[in-house]
Amino acid sequence: MQSTQENNKNINTSDEIDLRELLLTLWSAKVLIIAVTLLTTCAAAVYVFLSTPIYEAHVQALPPTQGGLAAYNMANQLSGSAVNALTQQPQQEQTPDNAIEALSTKDAYKVFLRHADSSSLRQAFFKNTYLAEYGSPSDEGQRQQLWKDFNKSLNIKRPQKPTDASLLTLSWQGADPQLIAQWANQYVNMAISAAQHELLQNLQSAVQLRLDSTQAQIDTLREVALIDQQSNMAQLKEALELAESIGLEDPPPSGNLITSYTGSTSYLRGAKALRAELALITSRQDHDPYLSELPNLLRTQTLLKSIDTHPSVSVATIDESATAPIDPIKPRKALVLVLGVVVGGMLGILAALLRGLFRKTA
Repeated sequence: MQSTQENNKNINTSDEIDLRELLLTLWSAKVLIIAVTLLTTCAAAVYVFLSTPIYEAHVQALPPTQGGLAAYNMANQLSGSAVNALTQQPQQEQTPDNAIEALSTKDAYKVFLRHADSSSLRQAFFKNTYLAEYGSPSDEGQRQQLWKDFNKSLNIKRPQKPTDASLLTLSWQGADPQLIAQWANQYVNMAISAAQHELLQNLQSAVQLRLDSTQAQIDTLREVALIDQQSNMAQLKEALELAESIGLEDPPPSGNLITSYTGSTSYLRGAKALRAELALITSRQDHDPYLSELPNLLRTQTLLKSIDTHPSVSVATIDESATAPIDPIKPRKALVLVLGVVVGGMLGILAALLRGLFRKTA
């Protein structure tokens, strides 16, 4: 028992001696520690004050409002419910499926998000705007490096599941705060324009498709009317020949006044009536008044032609435009200086311990 206590005492004494020696070693090398700390801090300060500050500009966009799509969605009304009302079709015969699909704020915003994050838009901005700032170098290696720098400086954070409250954030980093703010706003505006152009093209295609279909139906009705005219004239000519061959100028007096002579009995109407009807049909130039389906088609065509195929359409709402940032995001001067002091102190202590170790072993 006494031996154990003596061992513990020796261990404690040894620890105290080692700690004392360590503190004495560090104290004796205080000049070295301070010198290394100052040297490291000065190096950090040189880095802070000589490195190019990098700024970051932000643009935030939200989905459009329903009012921003009102002009665009007029096409849905004019091609759907308005057609049914103007043509006075029964409820069971109305065809709402033929209406141009209405555009929701969610769908419009999806088109904008797709263009904002598309490679084609990045390449267009890089080619037309970004390269011009660097003199449009012809060397392929320089162009590829600029392309990497461009993609590194542009960051788009888009919502994973677009909803009415989905927020897109575009950030742009660079050394010129005015320029990156201008580029961030310009890029978002390009995405908005590209989305609007796509939606307007879709609208124009949808309207033109329905106009072509309606015109094709009108043309078919008129062609069928000409065919019916020729067929009717051929039948009248045969009936006239038959009536003339039997000398029947007027209908037989014994016939019923309400009898309608058609088909094989048309000759019974008499040659005089047949000649008059044949002359009338032959001189007919316009068949439209006799086409019962034509008025509704013409009304539909008029409504389709009244659709504005270049309406205003909102695909996004700019929640916050980019402004020139004042404070750089890097380097963080205070943090770098603090790290310089901490790292310098650690290196100084390490150097002091190594020097003391070498002296002890020498």
